[in-house]
Amino acid sequence: MVLKKHKIIKTVLFMALSVQFLTVYASADERPKLNRERIGLVLSGGGAKGAAHIGVLEVLEENRIPVDIVTGTSMGAYVGGMYAMGLSAKEVKRRTFGVKWEEGYLDRASRNDLTLRRKQQNDRYQLHTDIGLDLNGEFKSRSGAFQGQGFAKILRNVTDNLPSLKSFDQLAIPYRSVATDISKVKPVILSSGHLATAMQASMTVPGALKPVHLKGKLLVDGGVVNNMPVNVAQVLGADVVIAVDLRDNLMPSKDLDSALNIVAQLTTYMTNASADQQKSLMNKRDVYLQPDVSFMTAADFDKMQKAYLAGIKVATAALPQLRRYQLSEHDYDVYMKEKQSRRSQLTAASAYYIDKIKIKNNTRLPDQTLRSQLNLKTGRVISNEELEQSVKRLQSEDIYGRITYQIKHEDGQNVLDMDINEKSWGPGYLNFTLAFEDDFVNRSNFSFGAQYLYTDLTDKGGEWLTEFSLGSWKKINTEFYFPLDYEQQFFTEFGGGVSNEVRKFDRFSFDYDNNQTDIMHNIETEYRNSNGYAAIGWNLKSSAEINLGYNVQKGSIALLNNKKKEDYFLHGPYINMTYDDLDSFYFPSKGLYTNLKVGYNETTSEFESRGKVHGETVFYDFSFKKPFTYERHTMVLTAKTAGSDSDEMLPIFAQGLGGLFNLSGYHRYELNGRYSAFTSMIYRYRVIDNNFGAFKLPVYLGGSIEHGGVWDKSSDMSWGTAYTAGSVYVAVDSILGPVYFSYGQAEGGQSSFYLSLGSQW
Repeated sequence: MVLKKHKIIKTVLFMALSVQFLTVYASADERPKLNRERIGLVLSGGGAKGAAHIGVLEVLEENRIPVDIVTGTSMGAYVGGMYAMGLSAKEVKRRTFGVKWEEGYLDRASRNDLTLRRKQQNDRYQLHTDIGLDLNGEFKSRSGAFQGQGFAKILRNVTDNLPSLKSFDQLAIPYRSVATDISKVKPVILSSGHLATAMQASMTVPGALKPVHLKGKLLVDGGVVNNMPVNVAQVLGADVVIAVDLRDNLMPSKDLDSALNIVAQLTTYMTNASADQQKSLMNKRDVYLQPDVSFMTAADFDKMQKAYLAGIKVATAALPQLRRYQLSEHDYDVYMKEKQSRRSQLTAASAYYIDKIKIKNNTRLPDQTLRSQLNLKTGRVISNEELEQSVKRLQSEDIYGRITYQIKHEDGQNVLDMDINEKSWGPGYLNFTLAFEDDFVNRSNFSFGAQYLYTDLTDKGGEWLTEFSLGSWKKINTEFYFPLDYEQQFFTEFGGGVSNEVRKFDRFSFDYDNNQTDIMHNIETEYRNSNGYAAIGWNLKSSAEINLGYNVQKGSIALLNNKKKEDYFLHGPYINMTYDDLDSFYFPSKGLYTNLKVGYNETTSEFESRGKVHGETVFYDFSFKKPFTYERHTMVLTAKTAGSDSDEMLPIFAQGLGGLFNLSGYHRYELNGRYSAFTSMIYRYRVIDNNFGAFKLPVYLGGSIEHGGVWDKSSDMSWGTAYTAGSVYVAVDSILGPVYFSYGQAEGGQSSFYLSLGSQW
């Protein structure tokens, strides 16, 4: 009686679920009838454990067992979708194992893909909190730890950017993926559209990845509501189901000692419960496979080979059941030819003729700005690589969230349908910086700063940037940036700021009167100034710009030991040229950085009320950095020189050396003068990669050789009067910035240990 009651409940449940999907799968009746049982393959979610599905597929192919329907959830939706395209198990394995899955959690464009302006901003303020702040004081946060941009790109690539389909029945094997409508916590069966998007919706881990907006719904991973969609395969017409369950085991009570583990336990329970519910719909002719993947978690992509072997093992053990559905060699050849024929009808290609571009604009910028940044022209063939480059151009602005696209066939035309979203926590962004340095003797330097960037001030992408830092050196700057064209090739900028710095002059000459010269040692000075500037610029490309500006500055230089002070005022034009395509500012392995700034100023200075001195000053500042890398070894060559021909008692444009890699052994900014020249070779060896996907934490060992000096007069500058220094160090490229523990030794006996954290001053 109990058994009969159980069968009645199961039948009612199945009928209820079937009614839910009747309209979705009406096209299933249109498929040709088979002279055998239709076999449905059901693949559960499981992250990296999904490689076991590929092992099962390989055993099915080797034993001539056909697959007529594929349904899947999460990673099962991915493997199932790849197989439904008509790929063989070996092809699915090759593509899957060739993917760097950890890059799926990389949303932010790499440094070299950013615009030059963004590179400079991020280098100065490297702590990206992803906190938004509106002008009205309202704080915003991102939805999901990651935007899913990386996963979208991966899935487009592995599916050959297959165009949108009216029905997934058009695939080589009819296919469905299962996602969850998170607003109603109900299953959503994806039966048409863009295959890569259908996969991503089913794979979007709630909380970790931003939900996928699709057909008016917010979709996330289908695992909780239906992790093994047997019912979907049955409604789609499967007579026999082969279900692969990659469930996790519940943790023992001793491990339930944290909030995260408790949440994970509840998630595992709900996921397994949904799979158990689906398993109850299977009958005795169906085949249930549960690979042993208990040795790994969903995030262990480095163990995918073992999961693949586990899939082979469990399917091989189940061959006595599976061989009931084995086809003869002739019938299997016919099956394969029909499948490959359907595969050949798919229009996946490396390039498409694009008739029209549609933009779903979820930003504050007009369509014209987005189209200009995309730089795509219709009426021609556009390769998938070119499309990805266009997406990269948008990402280089670092203000966009998820950017997705698909190719659609509409009224005989190929339409590029783009969905462009601005970061949900914009348009005002808060970033921070933290720096600390101690020489273990008598000097510690620290700095804390914040950066506020407000974007979309104008329809061409105008911005307002404000930065401040407090600590050993203090400064506040604000700047307005206005592109002059939609392509943002030309721009204007203007701004101003105040700063306060302390510098030391080890030896300097001061001509107080006409014939009187004092030689002073170990002088500490305090530089205070305020400045304003306006410039017009040209973005040659994302890594290069030229700007021509005019600067006005007023300030004072005080001698801290005797309270004497020099006041000054200057103004004049300058030209600044920068090229920067380094992959990292602090630990570069490729690229080139070079900057040249030259200016002319009319100056007025007065030292201790001794009368104003008027002069004309030309200043220059040049720097160069070039890394060379072979495997784990990198050598970085640097050179810089700067100076001015000013006649002030104290140099307005003071040039400083000292600190790690800047004449190691001296304190930071311990050596100052009117002119400077410096060169170095910094070697590093990457000892540990520590690649965690979402972030990296590499560890380096290395050393440096340095040579340079500061001088009061250009005529004194020479290789022989410069200092030689060197260092050895251990470094970590952390999310807080570079961390160094090092020892520096300079010519003349100067030496110092350094412990430093964060960006350079």
